Amino acid sequence: MRKMKTLLLAALFIVLGTSAFAADATVTFVSGKVEVQRDGKWIALQKGDTVLQSETISTGFQSEAKIKVLESVMYLGPVTRITLEELSSTEQNDNVNVYLKTGTARSQVRHIDNKRVNYQVHTAVAVASCRGTGWIMDDSNTVEVTENTVEVGLFTQPAGVLVQENQTVTVSETSSVSQPMSTVEKSATEVINTVATTSAKESEGGAGLGGGVVSGRSGGNVAAGNSADAGDTTASVTVMIEIPEE
Repeated sequence: MRKMKTLLLAALFIVLGTSAFAADATVTFVSGKVEVQRDGKWIALQKGDTVLQSETISTGFQSEAKIKVLESVMYLGPVTRITLEELSSTEQNDNVNVYLKTGTARSQVRHIDNKRVNYQVHTAVAVASCRGTGWIMDDSNTVEVTENTVEVGLFTQPAGVLVQENQTVTVSETSSVSQPMSTVEKSATEVINTVATTSAKESEGGAGLGGGVVSGRSGGNVAAGNSADAGDTTASVTVMIEIPEE
């Protein structure tokens, strides 16, 4: 009988030692309007406040927040809403699962005490899982990796694409993940597209540019300019972009 009691106690200690316990998050920075939904009400958050698992955090216009999630940190941009779907810890693992409904969230994952960190952020379409330490995700399902490697895939499928530091991918609602693109290349493409669109709109009539020509070449900082005489009905726009070699 004594031996049986000893075995039961040993088994109980093992279960307690490996079972997950609910953790919480701490607000470390607030700018503007930041709230948590609690008991059916929206309550203003201040620096030092605690947020629990399953609670939803929302930021207003021109508002930001910084949340310490276990040992990691999440930065919330303006007009962002997240839900801490899972927030638990054991001696071996830290488990964080965040649902990003709107806005932009930047994650800085920290590893300590040889713990495995199961940290992921997902939208209704895409999921980004920690393989490294840092990435930015927004509600357009775009993920930009700022440090190390992040696995990005469809929310309905666990396996995804490994995205390296300084690369960006987008997950479409038609169930596909784009090929990783360098962050610099993506920024250059966005500048060219923006100028081209603006030039095309101006060419439709009214004041400003009468027509537009956009050209890109590999080489220096981003620069844009236009030239037109007072009597001209056309003009040109040149964009020069330098993309550093890998």
